[in-house]
Amino acid sequence: MSLYELFIGFRYLKSKKHQAFISFNTVLSIGIVFLGVFILILVISVMNGFQAQIKDKILDIDSHITVNGYDGINFNSGIENYRSVTAKILENPDVVSAVPYFQEEGILNFNRKISGVMIRGIGSEEHMPADIQKFIDEAQQGMDSPQRKFTDKNQVYIGKELSALKQIFIGDTIEIIVAKQNQVDSFTGLSSSAPRIEKLKVVGYFKTGYYDFDTKMLITSLPTAQEIYGFENKAWGIGVKIRDIYQVNRVAIELQNQLGYDFQTFTVEDRNENLFHALNIEKLVMTVILFLTIISAGFTIMGTLVMVVMEKRKAIGILKSLGARPSSIMTIFILEGFLIGVIGTVTGMCAGIVAALNLESIIVSIEGFINYVGDAIYTAFNLGMWVNRHIIPTQVYYIDAIPTEINPDFIVFIAVFAVFLATVASIFPAWHASRLKPVETIRYE
Repeated sequence: MSLYELFIGFRYLKSKKHQAFISFNTVLSIGIVFLGVFILILVISVMNGFQAQIKDKILDIDSHITVNGYDGINFNSGIENYRSVTAKILENPDVVSAVPYFQEEGILNFNRKISGVMIRGIGSEEHMPADIQKFIDEAQQGMDSPQRKFTDKNQVYIGKELSALKQIFIGDTIEIIVAKQNQVDSFTGLSSSAPRIEKLKVVGYFKTGYYDFDTKMLITSLPTAQEIYGFENKAWGIGVKIRDIYQVNRVAIELQNQLGYDFQTFTVEDRNENLFHALNIEKLVMTVILFLTIISAGFTIMGTLVMVVMEKRKAIGILKSLGARPSSIMTIFILEGFLIGVIGTVTGMCAGIVAALNLESIIVSIEGFINYVGDAIYTAFNLGMWVNRHIIPTQVYYIDAIPTEINPDFIVFIAVFAVFLATVASIFPAWHASRLKPVETIRYE
């Protein structure tokens, strides 16, 4: 590419004064590339942020790896020798903690209102695991400080959101209806279950930030849960947390080999496969839709360059008559498409990154403007009292701030794709311009 080709390519981004429509289309092409790149970076950054926040909350609340008993038929047969198995798991150098727990479904009954809940028994009356203690938001008052542990049997912590929904307060007694496992019938060899009602005293609230847990989970001690369900000598599973979450699959395989096939290991992704799959599909669909915006910019660039070729027919004829080769003419117009792509991509990329980093303050400013205008209109026309609106209500999305996570690799991919598409879109108009014959283009000028 020579300097004169570069010079003419820059000049052709503008049009003659009496043909300003052409330059408007150039600006429009740049604008569409800008919007495509800007929206794609912003939306995907927010979706990455939401996905990362959900994963972080699940990883923070739940175990990284769960070890369950396996009797050859089902994976929830329980673990009888859970103390020795826990000690064996802790021998792995990658393991930070291993805590036996019991978890089953039940029905919560309070003030004649019932709802399905998940009951998790973990720790003992004397000790509550640190991973659970950090989520305790409010607890029963002791002599000196709030008791962030179980001090007796039949005590339970409930989610703060569940407390608000059901109007359950510290000190209240709730009823839990469960299917208690009975003894195995000696004649048939089958076990049976019967409903049982157990009363538990609420001694505190927990708040994990994960809505499903905070509205449906009850936490009690392991001995209490075992007694409720009739499995005094069994744990439902052992929750394992490791040092590096990115090594979870490797450590899960190591533990599986270490424990043997009387047990089965499940990673956090295995247990939440549907959720993570849904998040990935949602992000993929949104990405494809937004990429179509950039593709539409390619067609706009193609149309713009076709009109530029029509406008510059005389100039092309003069250049050819002066000895310009068809390849040079083609290079000039491909360069013009490339420049449109670069300008739109760079500005869109910068704006998208800035918006993603400052999205919270932008949302607050937009909310302030909407509420200011709304309040002014209601006051001016005496329509009553204006209630402030929120673009993203925290009670619906259960978040304190809008999370964003910028992926540099994805941004580079977007930029390369946008510039590549703009360049490719210019090939046909450039090829058409290179085939123009100088005599025909200047005959009637």
